[in-house]
Amino acid sequence: MTAAAAGDAALSALAGKAGIAEHWTDARKRPQRVSPDTLRLLLAGMGLPAANAQDIRDSDHRLSHEQANLLPPLLVARAGAATLLPPSARGPYRLVCESGAARAGIIGQDGRLDAPDEPGYHTLSFESGQTVLAVAPRLAPTLDQLTGSAGQRAWGLCAQVYSLRRDAAHGALGGGFGDFAAVRELAAAAAAEGADALAISPVHAMFAALPQRCSPYAPSSRLFLNTLYADPAAVLGGDAVAHAPAELAAATRPTSLIDWSAEGARRQRLLRALHQRFRQAGSADYRQRYAAFCARRGKALRDHAVFEALHAAHVARDAISASWSQWEPGLRDPDTPDVERFAQEHAGDVDFHCFAQWLAAESLADVQNAARAAGMRIGLIADLAVGDSPDGSHAWSRQADLMPGLSIGAPPDIHNPLGQNWNLTAFSPRAMHAHGYSAFIDLLRAALSHAGGLRIDHILGMARLWLVPEGLAAGAGAYLRYPLQELLALTALEAWRHRALVIGENLGTVPEGFNRELGDRGILGMNVLWFMRREAEPAHESPAPTASGSPATEAIQPFLPAASWPVEAVAMTTTHDLPTLRGWWAERDIDLRAKLNLLGTDDDLASLRRGRGMDRALLAQALGYSAPPSQLPLADILRFVSSSPCPLLLVPMEDLAGELEQPNLPGTVDEHPNWRRRLPVSSRDCFADPEVQTRLQAMRGERGRP
Repeated sequence: MTAAAAGDAALSALAGKAGIAEHWTDARKRPQRVSPDTLRLLLAGMGLPAANAQDIRDSDHRLSHEQANLLPPLLVARAGAATLLPPSARGPYRLVCESGAARAGIIGQDGRLDAPDEPGYHTLSFESGQTVLAVAPRLAPTLDQLTGSAGQRAWGLCAQVYSLRRDAAHGALGGGFGDFAAVRELAAAAAAEGADALAISPVHAMFAALPQRCSPYAPSSRLFLNTLYADPAAVLGGDAVAHAPAELAAATRPTSLIDWSAEGARRQRLLRALHQRFRQAGSADYRQRYAAFCARRGKALRDHAVFEALHAAHVARDAISASWSQWEPGLRDPDTPDVERFAQEHAGDVDFHCFAQWLAAESLADVQNAARAAGMRIGLIADLAVGDSPDGSHAWSRQADLMPGLSIGAPPDIHNPLGQNWNLTAFSPRAMHAHGYSAFIDLLRAALSHAGGLRIDHILGMARLWLVPEGLAAGAGAYLRYPLQELLALTALEAWRHRALVIGENLGTVPEGFNRELGDRGILGMNVLWFMRREAEPAHESPAPTASGSPATEAIQPFLPAASWPVEAVAMTTTHDLPTLRGWWAERDIDLRAKLNLLGTDDDLASLRRGRGMDRALLAQALGYSAPPSQLPLADILRFVSSSPCPLLLVPMEDLAGELEQPNLPGTVDEHPNWRRRLPVSSRDCFADPEVQTRLQAMRGERGRP
């Protein structure tokens, strides 16, 4: 073997041990191999330098030490099941459960421990040390358990928070964009119609100084909330807003598209005015509640608030946001003396951002409480984005959790031949293991704190993520393996602790057996109408959506009868990244992709239109029509999707209202008004529309409360 070959073999071995898949298969079933240069960059991002033979030996030694059979800070088990412990965990042990129940015994040479039936984070002690035993329930809470009724088939709506309009009778603050007050109005109106759930777009913290950065799937931090959505009146009372400057408290003129720069800045000015008044005249009760919130959220909240103040200062100085990695060296880490000095000198600004987070958290809790009080048995279903912006608060404040220089994306496929780079950070599997999965648990708890359910974006990432090294094309990345069993177990455990439903967005090319793993944990997948085709089993394992809105296959497949849809998933008409029912029927998505040069290399407009015509005929056939109707049979489509055996139906507000445009057009940033569209009317006016009532009746069918 030559020296070069030996070096490549050592590099390959290190990459494999680190979880990088050197070999993978593309969307056309062609084998691919990751280049050595990419492997080196990926390993470097993981903290495993591999520039030369000595680096590789040192990194291999470091990784071997980490993977040695030592007692990690957290072990994962399943209630009542036998768990295999590392070799260091042998001999006498003592297990103390969260409830206080305790037992003792001896772990034999087989290393097996029978986990208790009680889920929770329990203390497991040996002579050699102590660890946490995270015992997950056998299943995450099911809809039957949460509703208290066996065999339930419920329904709910999906809403982009910003798109909502408030009732004209309560229009203060409501002209620019939707907020938690608008969500509360929608929840009450939907509950009155029999809905049990309201799934909302991500409400993670964005960049207060740059409200135009509005993609909810590219947040600054998933640990905190978008303060622009706060409903101050729900926390401080209506009088507090009434005493704010008139030009800030009054509603602006409603528009069809949101001007995030102007409206975000206006809302920030209002929040600052409320903060100033609170500091001067806030009641003792409110001050106590605020102090308790700050104490509860601790250093994480303070770090986030300091970041917001620092970020705003840099934006004001440069007119554009420089990434924190380009800040002065002393400001690039939250624990430096320079950052502490800045925080003290700008204590008022830091306190404002803590105050705004308090308003957001309290008003979101108010929405969930109102939804349940109105009759919803689930209430809000939160949405957890797959990653954070690399220049955001989380990346700055918790750098040890992440892998610098690597971005989450997607490999090349038929209609994205160059691959995708989403410019989002990824958790380090090494750091997860070393820190007892604390960063992942913190995320779950933040997302579930004021919700009855959770949708996990790109849940496929719990098994593997496509990572792209900085400076390389998206197609030059590779898959990195993640600890799927541990992540699913912790998800089920946190859902059990919060009594919440879990939904995983499992659209795309799904790894073999992945959906079975979800079902085995009680986590629901997603059955989306466009992908429910006769030859795709299970249907939501079909390839990612194409430009035509159909699975990326050469033959157009008939739609699967609704009665045959897999039951371990929610039923949906569409998603925020796909055309609405009306848009699909009218070929709006094809029009836009042609106009914006987003068609695949093998596509031509005429073929796409012919294919959509065939799709319309096949959908009409599935609905029971002998020929495609001339007009969109919206109510019949909703009735069809509702008739599936899926335990939960979720319909976007855009489909209930019969809207043409979809919230987001993948592949675009400024070319299309993503994350800016408003719904045409308030929730009350929407539900008062006779056509909407017809659609609601079609959706409800046999679903709803007993």
